[in-house]
Amino acid sequence: MATFLLAWNPKRWHWNDIAEMSQLVQSGKLITTRWSCGNSKRLQNGDRVFFIKLGQEPKGIFASGYVVQSSYEDLHWDNEKEASGETAIFVKVRFDKLLNPENNNSILPRQLLDAEPFQEMHWDTQMSGIQMPDHVASELEEVWGEFANLHSFLSPEEVPENHAHYEGAVQQVTVNAYERNAKARKSCVEYYGASCFVCGFDFGKVFGELGDGFIHVHHLQPLSEIKQEYQVNPINDLRPVCPNCHAMIHRHSPPLSIEEIQAILGAAGNQSTT
Repeated sequence: MATFLLAWNPKRWHWNDIAEMSQLVQSGKLITTRWSCGNSKRLQNGDRVFFIKLGQEPKGIFASGYVVQSSYEDLHWDNEKEASGETAIFVKVRFDKLLNPENNNSILPRQLLDAEPFQEMHWDTQMSGIQMPDHVASELEEVWGEFANLHSFLSPEEVPENHAHYEGAVQQVTVNAYERNAKARKSCVEYYGASCFVCGFDFGKVFGELGDGFIHVHHLQPLSEIKQEYQVNPINDLRPVCPNCHAMIHRHSPPLSIEEIQAILGAAGNQSTT
């Protein structure tokens, strides 16, 4: 499986229903779209793709998915060129993540891609269908997974709107801040494992390869209290928790502690057996 970059420039084509499509994808709907891939006929069924927004700020990675129909020729996406009979090369892609760039900060910033090893890739392309080197694609998968899951699943109670540091779900993101977060999450999961610290649920045991390694990471210190100079300690400050327990922790203000949510879960379990 190869990995390719697909570009979107709103100055050239306005995506009218991106907000609605983003909501559908985040709700679990299987959404497929046709996308121009320049002159490339290399994209094959099953290949991985990332979408980058260019042309105007905010710029950066905002979606990912898989090719479900290999490269094919069809009438051009531009109405005038279509009317004159011109054609273009397309693929059909099914999204697994689609963040809405119209929402503040819900896009992996372009400036993050200036760091190693991402700088080996030409990100500011005006043509879709550029293949990524395998090691760049692998690193992007890890960084994108962290970023997209955070922005897809964090509840409003968890993210203060005026917060300025990435650990609190970013108004401004720096390379160093994001790298600390990604490495901290990885260290937390390596230390505690990928099962929920509250209820013990393990996605890998239930869903197999699909769920292997999937878990949220909870900050023991409330995000609203994190200051800009805060440096997370992955062992002392973080715990792996499943999305259900994570949501319940943050239904209370201030968020419940791990011990408190464990006690509630234990009491509910005892009641259900009587």
